[in-house]
Amino acid sequence: MKTTPQYCRFDHGTVTLPEGYLDRTVNVFIPEQSGAPNLNISRDTLTDNETTAAYIDRQLVLLSQQLTGWKLQLRENAWLGVQPRAGECVHSSYLHAGRRIWQQQAIFAVDQTQLLVFTLNKSSPLNADDTQLFSSLLGSFAVHC
Repeated sequence: MKTTPQYCRFDHGTVTLPEGYLDRTVNVFIPEQSGAPNLNISRDTLTDNETTAAYIDRQLVLLSQQLTGWKLQLRENAWLGVQPRAGECVHSSYLHAGRRIWQQQAIFAVDQTQLLVFTLNKSSPLNADDTQLFSSLLGSFAVHC
């Protein structure tokens, strides 16, 4: 059975993905200023009949098992875009190479199966400016027409 082609759109153009391939690209944004947080946007998919909340529950269990010193600080509602789409934001920290990393991840369902995951991470505790930066990033999201 032939499926509809999937397209991957990125800054420099688009490509048609071969049949059987999924878009799991990650966009990584590195700050010019030392000490500022890194940002990235990744894609994932829900399993059959999985809700976004169940996906997050599943991912939190995996993170606690796979990341040394992983700690959940807060799980709260989040909003994406100028026509807001509801999601969840997870605040956590973990150890990497002996140093604590703090992060926020906001997860949003794009449709019945696809998710967008926005992440901000930093090697020092997050402050109000970091939270505002992340909120502004989420608020600026617009769907391609």
